[in-house]
Amino acid sequence: MTHATILLVDDDTALLDALSEALRLRMDGIQIDTSETAVDALDRIRENDYDAIVSDIKMPGMDGLALLHEIRELRPATPTLMITGHGERDLAVQALRGGAYDFVQKPIDRDYFVASLERAIQLCRLDRQVEEQRLALERHARVLEHVDDGVFLVDDHGVIQHWNPAAEAITGISSDVALGRRAENTIPGWSMVAPLVPVADAPGPGSLEAKVLPIEVDGRELWLSISGVTFSDGIVYAFRSLTEERALDELKGEFIATVSHELRTPLAAIYGSAQTLLREDIELDETGQKRLLGVIAQETERLNRIADDILFANKLDSGQFALGENTFDLRTLAKNVCDELRACFAARDDISIHLSVPDALDSFVADSDKLRQVLINLIDNAVKYSPDGGRIEVAVEQRDGGVRISVRDQGLGIAPLEQRRIFGKFYRVDPELARGVGGTGLGLYICRELVRRMGGRLTVSSEEGKGSTFVVELPVEPVSSGERKAAVAQGL
Repeated sequence: MTHATILLVDDDTALLDALSEALRLRMDGIQIDTSETAVDALDRIRENDYDAIVSDIKMPGMDGLALLHEIRELRPATPTLMITGHGERDLAVQALRGGAYDFVQKPIDRDYFVASLERAIQLCRLDRQVEEQRLALERHARVLEHVDDGVFLVDDHGVIQHWNPAAEAITGISSDVALGRRAENTIPGWSMVAPLVPVADAPGPGSLEAKVLPIEVDGRELWLSISGVTFSDGIVYAFRSLTEERALDELKGEFIATVSHELRTPLAAIYGSAQTLLREDIELDETGQKRLLGVIAQETERLNRIADDILFANKLDSGQFALGENTFDLRTLAKNVCDELRACFAARDDISIHLSVPDALDSFVADSDKLRQVLINLIDNAVKYSPDGGRIEVAVEQRDGGVRISVRDQGLGIAPLEQRRIFGKFYRVDPELARGVGGTGLGLYICRELVRRMGGRLTVSSEEGKGSTFVVELPVEPVSSGERKAAVAQGL
């Protein structure tokens, strides 16, 4: 036992000297302070945190029991041994009930006294280590409250003992739900994911790299970069969300696949037509030349539409787009759009476009050009996804506080799971073009964003094989720029 400090309290100076000498002979490196009164001892205890205190139980003035009570108030973790006279068993019992660690009877058995004192010092040090570890854990826990990475601790029994705010924010699982519960009952799919998580024996350089794994919480797919480190009582896991990064990577992949396909077809047509015109071994009459030039012009226009859609979608995302406002007749606008598209699809005698609109409509205030773009996209989409033909019904209705425009087709329809995704960028219901439907997958995304900025909403109802109905609901009064920004930010 080294570097221990103890306090001996006794009004008998001879006994103090004898005990001090005996302890120095039997315990290496011990530091001993002595006090002849309880009052002086209290002053020393206030200034020093001793490893142990030894006090006579009978002293003039404040006795040992009163001193023990004060020690329990000042230094509750410091073990105190009481020295009692022979036959003072009742006092010894009172001392033990008052919180004394042990009592030693006079005449003092020095071997027992030293052994008991060593145990008391060891107990004190263990208590201090436990307290230091507890405080360190609290400090670490407070630090973990402010880190951006999710951190949780699973003990050897699989129970979650710590769940920081970032873990709650990333997963949506609150600490009230997580703490004290088994991880496999708290984190969906944890029993399958946990064996795949790399767990290092120690933190720092050389630790295993985190692994990206999926979990599904309340219908949301989360991709987490997660790793763990073992410690004496379990495993500490740290993770961060890569859901947005993964979605962005998927979006990039879809963009490349979609654009490369959509560009390849018109470029091939333009290149083929141009090569044919350049060939000297083929004589083309004026009609043939005009036909090839027409192909070049038509496919160039198609390329231009693709570029316009991509640039416009980027403008919507970057916040550089601003809606205009003008008063117009919605009835006339809808009629002109339907007439224009009937002319566009005149070659398709299997498609008919019908417009239903009231004889009179209140004047409408919005960006007429952008509402026209929405109607053209929705009707064009209805025709595109009706490869076997059918009736396209466009209906405009006056509603309390607004108008409702619906576009209904009898085409391919949309599966229930796909209906939530069709308004995303570059998403196509027929991604493999198995049913001959092309496109960049930006039309519905642009429509939804334009309708949002007008303060309205765009919804769909559909059944596979029976067609789809897209509905635009808009307020009569235009929304302010502040309301537009709030609607876009909230995804309304």
